[in-house]
Amino acid sequence: MMDFQQQTTTLKPDQVLEIIIRRRWLILIPVCIALTAGFFYTLKAPKTYMASTTILIQPQKVPTDYVQSIVTADPQQRINTISQQILSRTNLEKIINQFGLFQDKENMYPEDKINSMRERVVVTQTSSRYQSTEAFVVSFTGGNPEIVMQVANKLAGFFMDENLKAREIQAIGTSDFLESELEKIKVKLEDREKEIAAYRAKHMGGLPGELETNLRTLDRLQLQYSDDLNTLRDTQNDVALLKTQISRLREMEQTGREALQADGTLAGMQILSPLEQQYEQEKRQLDEFLVKYTTQHPEVIKLTKSVADLKKKVEKEKQEKDKVTPGSLNTSTLSSNNTVLFQHELTLRQMENEINNLKANIQKIKKTMQVYQKRVEDTPKREQELQSIQRDYNNIKESYNSLLARRLEAELAVNMEKKQKGEQFRILDYARLPEKPISPDVRMLFMLSLAIGFGLGGGAIFLLEFLNPTLRREEQIETEIGLPILASIPPLEQPGTGRKKWIGFIAFAIVCIYAIAIFLLFYFFYLKGINKTLNFIQTIIHF
Repeated sequence: MMDFQQQTTTLKPDQVLEIIIRRRWLILIPVCIALTAGFFYTLKAPKTYMASTTILIQPQKVPTDYVQSIVTADPQQRINTISQQILSRTNLEKIINQFGLFQDKENMYPEDKINSMRERVVVTQTSSRYQSTEAFVVSFTGGNPEIVMQVANKLAGFFMDENLKAREIQAIGTSDFLESELEKIKVKLEDREKEIAAYRAKHMGGLPGELETNLRTLDRLQLQYSDDLNTLRDTQNDVALLKTQISRLREMEQTGREALQADGTLAGMQILSPLEQQYEQEKRQLDEFLVKYTTQHPEVIKLTKSVADLKKKVEKEKQEKDKVTPGSLNTSTLSSNNTVLFQHELTLRQMENEINNLKANIQKIKKTMQVYQKRVEDTPKREQELQSIQRDYNNIKESYNSLLARRLEAELAVNMEKKQKGEQFRILDYARLPEKPISPDVRMLFMLSLAIGFGLGGGAIFLLEFLNPTLRREEQIETEIGLPILASIPPLEQPGTGRKKWIGFIAFAIVCIYAIAIFLLFYFFYLKGINKTLNFIQTIIHF
């Protein structure tokens, strides 16, 4: 072990070069064998090709300020969803039957075919070439480059069709959902409208908006009620006075001529004429109005004028009575009293009818006042109930208007999707016929072959050089044996040594040329593809 460590530590670059030159066949032959094996494996190994189609995610053509799309799913999520749909068993079976895949594997189970097909389809998202847009690549691998290209383009077409179909279905589904919800909200809204209309019809006249009208009506009724009460009181007073006069006239009628004086006049009796009675009645009514109203009130002005006219007529009537001499009174006065009594009784009946009418009108006004008073008192309650119904109505109406606006937007979005103006998948690069297989990996096989060749050669040299006790250098004698070197004798050339050297040189050159040829073939396999390189070689050979 110590000798080995000393040899490894004292090994110099020139010594390493000398070992490589001396053991060149141990390096070159394993490398050539490994390259040859890798080359034939590359030729015989099953080849796998890949075809890819680049699909661009194109934004919607209509500006979003005018039409807002209702398909808001993330593109990556939508791509994953469509991928699951395309990779479904039914769809993959159609592709397998259409392009005749797995015909060379008749004993393969359908489930294994489907799983193998799914493993060959790869979807990757990329945006390296387009900074502002997104794209994804659909790839398919297989042994036949023509079929691989056709399947890749077919899968890309499926992606485009499924995207349009999915977006249209989602838009139509959203529109139908909004339509159904709108119908439900519309029914609720109509029910609330009917409820409000029924409530207004039921409580008509007592609604909050009619409060001012009710208050003004109540004030007017109270004023009318007060006026009718005053009129009733005055009329009752007039009736009492009139009854007194009628009673006195009847007493005079009973006494007859005994009440006449010698000069033919009535004793102790002053009878008011109808004109004077009307004058006294309107004068009392004017005094009562002056207590309540000013002199500018229309009723006061009207009564003042009427009282003035009656006063003039009464004075004129008195002047005419004064012209009559006391001696002219006779029995005709009694006849006149009978006429006055009849007129008073007639007036009394009229006034009593008026009192009855006033009482009935007062009762009617009183009941009407109670109705309006009830309406005014119930106004806060009605307002609260109406607000509760109106609040529900307003909330449902807001929901209805919101759904209506969204439904209109959904209809625009549906039309946009049907006309293919929304976000679309557009094929940017169609799949082309692959010329260079992705498997076997020529570069990896070349590197692996070199590694195996150099590994075998290096291992053999290591074993032969460091495990062999042969002394090959002068300094090994001094270091290992410990004896000084006094002189050295060069190796003697034997007959035929030169010819052997030339033969060895030619053989080495041939092997090097072979290794270089294998290296160039690997290089062209990697650069141009296996099929293209072989076709080129066949063309050269036939030429």
